Amino acid sequence: VLDAGLKLQSRELGGFLEQNVPTYSNPRPIFETTYLDESIRISRDQDGKIFVYGKASDSMEPSDYSGVDADLGLLGLLEGFNDAITKFYL
Repeated sequence: VLDAGLKLQSRELGGFLEQNVPTYSNPRPIFETTYLDESIRISRDQDGKIFVYGKASDSMEPSDYSGVDADLGLLGLLEGFNDAITKFYL
């Protein structure tokens, strides 16, 4: 459905709510970098979850992922379901 162009207009909805509901304010996520050097970045979100990013390349050119299918973990989920429940093998 989302690939067909369906979008939730959340910014417009949030703006409308802020203008019309006195007690509402749009959430402002926090994402702070707590450590940074030439090869690693460590960041935390508003819930305290830690994200560690490692530098994979010195290239400054953006990567083109247009030919790569999205991996939402769906195949792994289906494989696990098959292995645990249906046990159907080709």
